Amino acid sequence: MPIEKFNASASPLRYFVERLREMNSAGIWATFFINPAIALMDSYRHKPFPCTVMCENIVSDVLRDTNGEITVEFDWHAETFPECQRIFRTLQREAIVEYAAIAVAFLIVNNLAQRNITEVTLRGGKADYFLDGRKYLLEISGTENAEQLASRHAEKARQLRANPFKKNGYVFVCCFSNQKARFSFQHCMSA
Repeated sequence: MPIEKFNASASPLRYFVERLREMNSAGIWATFFINPAIALMDSYRHKPFPCTVMCENIVSDVLRDTNGEITVEFDWHAETFPECQRIFRTLQREAIVEYAAIAVAFLIVNNLAQRNITEVTLRGGKADYFLDGRKYLLEISGTENAEQLASRHAEKARQLRANPFKKNGYVFVCCFSNQKARFSFQHCMSA
């Protein structure tokens, strides 16, 4: 269920975080990730929050006239979570970063790769979510340390390629401090 149709030449793309509500019909509760995403992005004082997404092995009309790098702006309505900074007194920052990365990944995967997030995997499955009714996997990670982006993506790609389900899948790693993300398609080593 692609959320929106976008003009491939339009840059930057803009996704509203609240659109995660529309993914609830896929059987997951994506709404859960809206507030942490808004709070973290708001803490950087960028509205909309810009993110450069470097894509590797991703097939998408949106990427047709690019070198695999696009700018995406994540926006939100102020009334969605007016007291968003209170979440930092409620949850540890590391958890907020991870939940925000999941929100951003869901929007990117659904819109760029045209995949539906179906369900969470079991712990130890070397991926976080099943896509398209268990056809693919999705591994997500978030950080605020810019120096970790490339190494974290490489680590998560190795992890996904060794998954016990023998499925191909996607890896999405987002760094909020430098507004960059890496999104790739990986082939399972034994698929």
